[in-house]
Amino acid sequence: MASNLRILILEDNEADVDLLLRELKKSGLSFIAEIVQTSIEFENALQNFGPNLILSDYSLPSFDAVTAFRIKQIKHPHVPFIIVSGTIGEENVVELIKNGVTDYLSKDKLFTLSTKINRALNDTAVRKEKIITAEKLRIQAVELVTANKELVFQNEEKEKRTADLVVLTGNLKTQQQELRRANDLLISQEEKVKLVNMELSQLNQELEARVVFRTKALVESENMFRSMMETIPQIAWTNTIQGKVIFYNQRWFDYTGFDSKQDNLQGFNMVIHRDDLKLSFEEFRTILKTSDGGEFQVRAKRLDGLYRWHLIRLMPIIDEHEQIKLWVGTATDIQELKLLQQQKDDFISIASHELKTPITSLKASLQLLDRIKDNPQSTMLPKLIVQANKSLGKVNALIEDLLNTSLANEGRLYISKQKFVLFEAITECCHEIRTEGLYTIKIEGDKEVCTYADVTRIDQIVVNFINNAIKYAPKSKEILICIEKINDMAKVSVIDQGEGIHPDKLQNLFDRYYRIDSSGSQYTGLGLGLYICAEIIKKHNGQIGVDSELGKGSTFWFTLPVLL
Repeated sequence: MASNLRILILEDNEADVDLLLRELKKSGLSFIAEIVQTSIEFENALQNFGPNLILSDYSLPSFDAVTAFRIKQIKHPHVPFIIVSGTIGEENVVELIKNGVTDYLSKDKLFTLSTKINRALNDTAVRKEKIITAEKLRIQAVELVTANKELVFQNEEKEKRTADLVVLTGNLKTQQQELRRANDLLISQEEKVKLVNMELSQLNQELEARVVFRTKALVESENMFRSMMETIPQIAWTNTIQGKVIFYNQRWFDYTGFDSKQDNLQGFNMVIHRDDLKLSFEEFRTILKTSDGGEFQVRAKRLDGLYRWHLIRLMPIIDEHEQIKLWVGTATDIQELKLLQQQKDDFISIASHELKTPITSLKASLQLLDRIKDNPQSTMLPKLIVQANKSLGKVNALIEDLLNTSLANEGRLYISKQKFVLFEAITECCHEIRTEGLYTIKIEGDKEVCTYADVTRIDQIVVNFINNAIKYAPKSKEILICIEKINDMAKVSVIDQGEGIHPDKLQNLFDRYYRIDSSGSQYTGLGLGLYICAEIIKKHNGQIGVDSELGKGSTFWFTLPVLL
């Protein structure tokens, strides 16, 4: 086999290209490959790349293997052409082989790729040798005819020149000897031709056996296709070009609760949300009028009555005459993706608003400071500086929350543990919290319990709990912090006497971007504080939670391992 085999791959699916290249490398072949997807790229590669072998998908969005094979046959008829595709139908395979395609390989049996390549290259080499031999025979035949003509001419000359008979006789003997050698050579070539014919006969027998084998393989592929439709996680079906569904996989019946006798149209009307029904049927009909397939989104009702968003995809199956034979459809559940998209949009809106407010205030303070910069004795100067610092502090806090969230998502939230007494650390932390004299923070409980943790991060949690108590329970003028030891864990609770939190909202409090909405109140923040607190406690192998009762207040708590 030639070293550095030049392989031209006609494929538009990057994943399938990777599989082909991986199988080629695994087979030990020494090759270089060029990947093309369109007709123009294919023709340029035939001229400039000069492939020894072509591997082609059966069908591409704007091109197909049949057209590519015809283009190749014009100037490169001896280059092997192997189709590597999914199920293309038994009749397609037989017709392609009859028309001269070297071989066919299913994408789910790539382990036979190297065997088929070796066989194709060997067959090509044999054909080339036969062509060369035939050409030599033709040349020798022409030479023989020429020699015979020369002999006739010499005989005529011999009759005309009796005086030169002795000389001509000698020449004749010489020519007869050459003719004898030519005849011997011709006999030898005839033996070779017989041998070639025997090899061609064996090749034909192999091709017939290969067709039988592929026919069986196509049947197995059809069974495999049905099995694949049953094993994929999506709802899948096939429908005619008129839109009549002729097959559903089991996912449809599991999702809808219907049985196989359910009418197709009635089933669709019962499953698709009524607000999406008209648009979905219009999209469905529009796609059936094309030959490229398409997709759209609808809400579909589950067996339990809940509607979930699904991405509907329809792709045509094309026969050998480039006509649509069947449509294959899938429905992929994208409910979580839609929720994440909405959550992302909401967060961007909230973040923009939360950052804009302190930045606008900071800008106004700096503009006023710029106006009075030449009057340092102005009474407004200290107030503006305080206001600017306050706005800058809000911006910094928002950015710090975003940074901590990013680190937590990547598992890189930094924790620096040390031994400390919880009561002393929390007391010092509370001294630094500004309550403007409107709130009283009371600390009670175990004053001796020690832990091994990141004191800065624990301060961050306590400050967040206290600020939330001030923000969401403004009428609770006293905030109680309780420290207690429970078995081998230390528990810290921040208790307010506010309105409490509705039970439906408790389970989401520590989720990213979640903020409690309260009618008549506008609360600031990105909804990241409690999420960051939960990640910090997780890093310390502790627990975090909240207990709340409407009308009686809330208790936010966390636990840390006790240092024995």
